[in-house]
Amino acid sequence: MITIEKLIDHSGKLGSLPAIVYRIFEAMDDPKSTAIQIGRIINDDPAITARLLKLVNSPFYGFTSKVDTVYRAIALIGHRELRSVVLAASAIKVFDGIPSDLVSMPVFWKRSLYTAVIARVLAAFRREKEIERYFIAGLLHDIGSLLLYIELPEPMTEAIKLHQSENMPLWQAEKEVMGFDHAQVGGELLKKWSLPPVLCQAVRYHLYPENAADSYQDDAMLVHLAWQIVRHHVDRDPHLGEEAEIPASIWEANGLSEDLLDKILEKAEQQYEGSKDILLS
Repeated sequence: MITIEKLIDHSGKLGSLPAIVYRIFEAMDDPKSTAIQIGRIINDDPAITARLLKLVNSPFYGFTSKVDTVYRAIALIGHRELRSVVLAASAIKVFDGIPSDLVSMPVFWKRSLYTAVIARVLAAFRREKEIERYFIAGLLHDIGSLLLYIELPEPMTEAIKLHQSENMPLWQAEKEVMGFDHAQVGGELLKKWSLPPVLCQAVRYHLYPENAADSYQDDAMLVHLAWQIVRHHVDRDPHLGEEAEIPASIWEANGLSEDLLDKILEKAEQQYEGSKDILLS
């Protein structure tokens, strides 16, 4: 039986981000680098440059004056937000052209982007200092599914059939068929991409955050809540019962009140509309 490690090792170009991304990150991690030096590297990639400028000029950020250079964009949003934009645009591009036999890519990325913006909104309500990392964790929370659809289409077809016939969650069906689920695969893929452990762990444990290490549990729990909000209130999972609701314990574990739900959905809708045509085009 194939293991997650073998799956990742045989994933080819999916096992790494484009080289330009690592060049940008290396420059950003160098304390001697300036915005001009980082900007020059970004300008080498027209697609990333275009997405960055479109996003910075969108309602997603809400700047009042037009931002017309990469250097100005970096100065305005800072290194952490820049890392998120570059990573988001590049990760989506890695999975371009996946056959739609098993998964609708527009639906997949819609759910992923909604999870991302909701995670970002939740982090803001929780007064987190680095809300961009929650956006990335939300965007990539189901990325392991795409790798499974590409590399293991037959077992995934079997898992989908089991999921539908037995009305069991897909991740449980994946474990029944393959011995692991897409969250575990996603966490290992992000590790192969050399992303920070906090992102790898948030993705790996977003289905069962109580199993994450103590230092990563808050991140996993917040992404778990964002995922639950999407499946209950944005794109309702048909396998949920009519009366099924998000357990109060999940809200409490995040230090948030369910009374905030309407505000969360309103802000998330604004951010989704402000970014969907840029990141998903």
